[in-house]
Amino acid sequence: MKNHEIKYWLNQAAEHSAPDVLDSILSRCEEEKGWNTSMSENAFQPKPAPRKKNFRRTALALAACLLLAVGIGGAFGYQNYFAVDSVVAFDVNPSIELKVNRQEKVISAEALNSDASKILFGMELKGTDLNVAVNAIVGSMLTNGYLDDIANSILISVENGDAARAEELQRQLVQEINGILGSSNVDASIMSQTLSVSEENEQLAQQYGISTGKVALIQEILAQNSEYTFDTLAPLSIRELNIIAQAREITGVDSSGAVSTKGYISESEAQEAALADAGVDAASVTVQKLVLDWDDGRVVYDVEFYDSQKTYEYEVDATSGQIVKKETEASPLLSSGDLIGLDAARSAAVSDAGVSSPTILKETLDRDDGRNIYEIEFISNNVRYEYDIDASTGAVLTKKSWDVFAPASGSSGGTSAGASGTAVTGDQAKQTALSDAGLSSGEVTFGKVELDWDDGRQKYEIEFYSSTGKYEYDIDASTGAILSKESESFGQPSGGASNGSGTTGGTASAVTEQQAKNTALTDAGVSASSATFLKTKLEYDDGRQKYDLEFVSGNTKYEYDIDASTGAILSKSSEGYATVGGVTGPSSVTSSPAASSSQPSAGQTTGGNSNGAAITEEQARSLAQAKAPNATIVKFEYDWDDGIPTYEGEMREGRLEYEFEIDARNGNFLKWESEYDD
Repeated sequence: MKNHEIKYWLNQAAEHSAPDVLDSILSRCEEEKGWNTSMSENAFQPKPAPRKKNFRRTALALAACLLLAVGIGGAFGYQNYFAVDSVVAFDVNPSIELKVNRQEKVISAEALNSDASKILFGMELKGTDLNVAVNAIVGSMLTNGYLDDIANSILISVENGDAARAEELQRQLVQEINGILGSSNVDASIMSQTLSVSEENEQLAQQYGISTGKVALIQEILAQNSEYTFDTLAPLSIRELNIIAQAREITGVDSSGAVSTKGYISESEAQEAALADAGVDAASVTVQKLVLDWDDGRVVYDVEFYDSQKTYEYEVDATSGQIVKKETEASPLLSSGDLIGLDAARSAAVSDAGVSSPTILKETLDRDDGRNIYEIEFISNNVRYEYDIDASTGAVLTKKSWDVFAPASGSSGGTSAGASGTAVTGDQAKQTALSDAGLSSGEVTFGKVELDWDDGRQKYEIEFYSSTGKYEYDIDASTGAILSKESESFGQPSGGASNGSGTTGGTASAVTEQQAKNTALTDAGVSASSATFLKTKLEYDDGRQKYDLEFVSGNTKYEYDIDASTGAILSKSSEGYATVGGVTGPSSVTSSPAASSSQPSAGQTTGGNSNGAAITEEQARSLAQAKAPNATIVKFEYDWDDGIPTYEGEMREGRLEYEFEIDARNGNFLKWESEYDD
């Protein structure tokens, strides 16, 4: 603000805050200037005039002080209202900067580029509440097509000298914008950060006509990826920078939601293009990377896979599907070595970080650049650590660390999760899940143990496998309570998939699991002793809790959905099985809503040899294991698919998941798929 403006407002404050008595006082002084007093016997007595003069001087001084005090008070009020407390920037391609005071009133709104001028055209945001301004800006971006289900990325940057205040405002804005875009059916991908702006970043922002927030994001990318330059990244939209940040796992910026892939070819199409060019089929390779990226001025898919001889690295144009780059090298399967084990890898990472008693977020075995690695993630004293440990030597390959904060209740909070307030350890959460499942640690293989945020609270997401089933648990990280659980049996389970009454989101269902089972069995006319439950899952569907049940009895498979509040049957279906050539498969399918009482036939048996399928279970397992020697079979079952008897299963190798189907008649693979689990 210019000096003459400050003087004007100070004068206005003074004039309207105190009466102008100075002229009145001075005029009275002039009137008494020639006052004559008659002589009397008391002529030589001291006169009261000096006292009146002193009184007038005192009054004048008091008036002047009052005027000064009120003027200063008005100045302070003015400064408080117009003092900048926070600077908030919104970047999509339009870049807009708001300056707000302590009361979150907008002091100024500035368009930093021509696109932003279109967004702010006709708006008078000065003096409005920040949330009103945010709604107006985001609404204008939606109306003008800068934000939609394709361009769904936005960057929020907050600058404030008080770090806690900046983080609180950051969370508040993320939550606000998520709600606005969600109501417009846009699945937002929001990047957010707090800033301590440097002089260098301010100069770069002015030079390139972008916000200091976008400058900070670009600097974060450049710090981890030397192949880029500032000149190449500055013109990119936030969607393109978001693609780079997610592909490169940039950690200095909080992120929630996935960048939209609409307008690009699908991941499967990119993979098929790379496989076709390499002259290999999906069944013969292991895909270890498939991610959207940006390179040489275009959006591409990075596709990496290997077979027994080679490792292939491809870049596929995400718009046209054309091959942009390709490289090959020797396959990691040509070399072998003993693994140090998960405990040793964890110890190596924790020791290198120099911390004690960390909260473990993630521990997985993976492959990267032709070698086996352990990925270890943990939090200690509000610092998050990520390590890649060589699985053969225990050497630290890469490491990252950054400060994190816990999101406020009700906010998504991005990808970072704070460990503060976590009363339950990962080991305790694992034990709670095992106890509920009636299993011991020696009977299971853990696939995932991760600490995460959901609906404003921390929880552990736990996944493990036994010889007969797969189990998934959400455990409250503060209380140790089971928030939700799911189990699925495979092979020939001995009974129900889980026990006790389930809970989801901390709300207990009125109907227990056993009551739901009894309802389904009674409706199907099947006794408990003759039924084998394959799946028991308590879940939410269309706003209500229900039990998803699957069980077999004789030659019939049944599926039921039971309302968890009332016990009513929401839907049901059944599938009859027949034996053809010694192989059991479905003969008929019937389905009915809850109101129907029709029952399927039990199927029929038409001959076949007593040994069953031509390929045994052991042979099928060996065939699958040969395709992924380092993977563990976590699900295996016998089924019937499109008239063909099959063995179906799932395997895990670190963060790689495989699904397969094998023809039980001849051992041919009908399906082999792999997916990189993020």
